[in-house]
Amino acid sequence: MMELLAGIGIDVTTHLGVFYLSALWIFSVITIIWVIGLFQGNHSMMDGFYGFAYASQCWICYYFSGVNSAIAAAVLVITSLHGCRLGFYLSKRWAGYRKNGGGDQRYIGFTTQLSPGYWWKSFFVVMQSQTLVIVLIGLPSTWGIMALSNPEAATQLNILSLLGLLVFGIGYYFEVVADGQLQSYKQEKEKDKVYYKGKYLNSGVWTHTRHPNYFGNTCVWWGIWLVAVSGNPDYWWTIAGPLFNTIMLTKILGKQFQDNFMGKRPEYQALMRRTNAFLPIPVKRDKS
Repeated sequence: MMELLAGIGIDVTTHLGVFYLSALWIFSVITIIWVIGLFQGNHSMMDGFYGFAYASQCWICYYFSGVNSAIAAAVLVITSLHGCRLGFYLSKRWAGYRKNGGGDQRYIGFTTQLSPGYWWKSFFVVMQSQTLVIVLIGLPSTWGIMALSNPEAATQLNILSLLGLLVFGIGYYFEVVADGQLQSYKQEKEKDKVYYKGKYLNSGVWTHTRHPNYFGNTCVWWGIWLVAVSGNPDYWWTIAGPLFNTIMLTKILGKQFQDNFMGKRPEYQALMRRTNAFLPIPVKRDKS
């Protein structure tokens, strides 16, 4: 296998070569999904791979770097937990969309927005843009793991590692519980559309924040970064991953997109007044 990879210019004996291999894997799978999506009429299938992409690129880097340390194992485990959990959740959601309406409405909307020429525009705008996102956000779990194979890297868990695991645990709790409560709420709403018309989930972890799932996802990646960098601080620059993820979920897409999309609805405006957009803390009430 090493010879095959070397034949296409990828030297997996180097960190850069392993990183190229993990990125090539993501690019290749997304390209295959792009082709399948052209036959399905939209590319919402991509959501099913999105979570698994983070886990799989981490597995590649862990295997080929030959790293053997408790910190690296911790990064591998928590990244796998997050990626596989998100992958299963989004795959199940995608299957439901396919059954009820052909796919996620966001992806279906792209087929109109990018026409004419959707077939080739979707490759760059809809699909491979996500390759860049996955590779960038996943830096702590790819370069971070490979950095732990360096001789000077720490091998045993330390205070910073434990702090990272704590931050990850908080984030994992919020994203798992938030997604579970949201799915239960949607099922109840489907049973009684009249009663739930104009209403939004505002209980459990959704009590004080409109986006506990995004908050959880953000904490997860900061936790992964803290654990990875605890073993080799020289790779602090992998902070670009959680930093970009935070910006994306708060300012570019995520909560900003959803609040703008639904912010014209009176019921949602009321929800915005009594909840925070991101942090799960009570909103300060005006006492005047």
